[in-house]
Amino acid sequence: MPDFRDWEKRAPRPLFEDDEVDDLYDEDEDDDDGDKAPLVLRIVAWISVLVLLFAGGYWGTSLTLKYLDKKQIIGQHNVVSDPDEARRVAEDTSDPTGLAVRRSGFEVFVPRGDVLEGETVSLVPGILEDDVKTVISGLLETMRAENTISEQVRVLHVFRNGDLLYLDLNDPFVRAVQNLPGEKGALIMTSLVRTIVQNFSPVTRVRILINGKDPELKTPVDLTMPWQLKTS
Repeated sequence: MPDFRDWEKRAPRPLFEDDEVDDLYDEDEDDDDGDKAPLVLRIVAWISVLVLLFAGGYWGTSLTLKYLDKKQIIGQHNVVSDPDEARRVAEDTSDPTGLAVRRSGFEVFVPRGDVLEGETVSLVPGILEDDVKTVISGLLETMRAENTISEQVRVLHVFRNGDLLYLDLNDPFVRAVQNLPGEKGALIMTSLVRTIVQNFSPVTRVRILINGKDPELKTPVDLTMPWQLKTS
């Protein structure tokens, strides 16, 4: 009768013991971990890929839009493409291109004789300070053209602090009001203040500066203090 011990001797033995197999798997995992790039480098790589995709999409879209615009497929004829065209449209009151330019009417008060006469000027509105400079510059030019003042008065700067607006003028303004009677000088100041206050809210007071400095003139009109309209 065959001996079972002989069968055990003849049976094939495994190449590795259990402990040796576990050690092999551990070594494989260690090798895999060592082959991976650091986390920071992987993040940088993904960000670089996203940036390249975004740049490619932006560049491709830009070329496509330029091509379509060149072929006049998506061109809009009522949109200006440069500052010169915008300026031309703003100055053209006939509006032949169909562009809707919103203009505002500003009421200026021109001293004539002993009274103020109101006139409306049309202007494309923008920043308050810039609009004040444009409107007051036009008013001063009208005064000079009508010989109300004899000097070439220019608006240098305009800035605002709450309801107080600072109107910075050049030296000729002082000489202009010095050569006028007190009533005429006060009428000119009222013309400036009323034009500003009634068109540019929330301004209620106007302070005159000369070349950026506080003037010392007190007669025939006091320029050392803010001016405001009388309230009834």
